[in-house]
Amino acid sequence: MRSRPALGALLVLLLAVPRAADATPAILKFPTLLGEYTLAFDTAVIPEEEMRAFARLSPRLHGLESWVVAPRLERCVADEPGYHDCGARSLTSANFERNARVNLDRGGRLLATLRSLRPPRVLSPVVDYSRRALAWSLWLEETKFEFYRTWDASVLRRPYEGLDPGALCGPVLDELERIREREARYRLVAYRWHNCVNDAYLVRLGDYPLDAWEAFLRTHGIREVVLDPLGPR
Repeated sequence: MRSRPALGALLVLLLAVPRAADATPAILKFPTLLGEYTLAFDTAVIPEEEMRAFARLSPRLHGLESWVVAPRLERCVADEPGYHDCGARSLTSANFERNARVNLDRGGRLLATLRSLRPPRVLSPVVDYSRRALAWSLWLEETKFEFYRTWDASVLRRPYEGLDPGALCGPVLDELERIREREARYRLVAYRWHNCVNDAYLVRLGDYPLDAWEAFLRTHGIREVVLDPLGPR
C-alpha cells in the first residue's frame, strides 16, 4: 500500500508537468514587400498583446507596419481617420500642415508606447535600438516641420546626440541659403538635408541587433515565415 507522503509527491509532480492541452497557438500576419510575414507562437508562453507589440520591432517589417520609423510629414491616406483632403501630399497642399500634425502626433504616441514596453531581457537590445531609431526619425520630422513653418534655417543646424548637421551637411545648408523660392527650399530639405543627416545618424546608430531578435524567437518558441506571393504554397 502506497504511503501518504509518496502519494502527495506524485500529485505535485503530475500538476507540475505542462500539458499539451494548455498550449494556445496563435498566428500574427503582416503584409510586406516580400510577401506575407507570419509569426506563430504560444500565448501560454507569451501573451498575444505583448507579442503584437514586439512583432512590430521585427527586422522583417518596414514602413507603416514597423514601429522603428516615425510617419513622414507627407503621409496622408484618403480614407484613414484623422486626415483631411490629401491634395498633392506636399507643401503646396491646402491641408499639409494639418495632416503633418496628425503624423507628428502618431509618431509621438508610438514613441511613448515603445518607451513603456517591458521586454524580456533577451529582447532588450532590439527595444533599445528601436527606441533610438524612432526617436531620431521623429526628431527629423519635427525639425523639418518647424523649418517649413518658420523658414528659419538655423533650426536645421541644431545638434542631436552630438551629431552636428551644420558641420556634416554644410554644403546643403549653404545652398539652401541661396534659394528664395519656398517650394524649392522645401524639396531640398525634404530630400537632400534629410538624407544627409539621416545617413550620418544611421552610421552612429549601428546595425539592427539581429542576434537578439533571433534569440528571442528561439527562447519563446516563435516561428517566423515570409510567404512569397509568387512562390508555391
